[in-house]
Amino acid sequence: MKEKMNEVMEKLTDQEYSTTEIILTILVAFLSGMVLGIMCSPKKHVVIGSNNGSNNGGCCDCDCDEDFDEDDEE
Repeated sequence: MKEKMNEVMEKLTDQEYSTTEIILTILVAFLSGMVLGIMCSPKKHVVIGSNNGSNNGGCCDCDCDEDFDEDDEE
């Protein structure tokens, strides 16, 4: 491990890395930080929608036949 670190430090001081390698290294470090941040963040309950209680969507959990009046048929 120490030998590998010495090789990396030697390449850095001799400027043997190309621009593409430097950009890819920075990109990998950034994305790794994002993944670690997501993994270590506190878990939160995700809600899609406002849940404000307006119930404008019609009947979802009810039996729609119960709400039907026979007087409306005529």
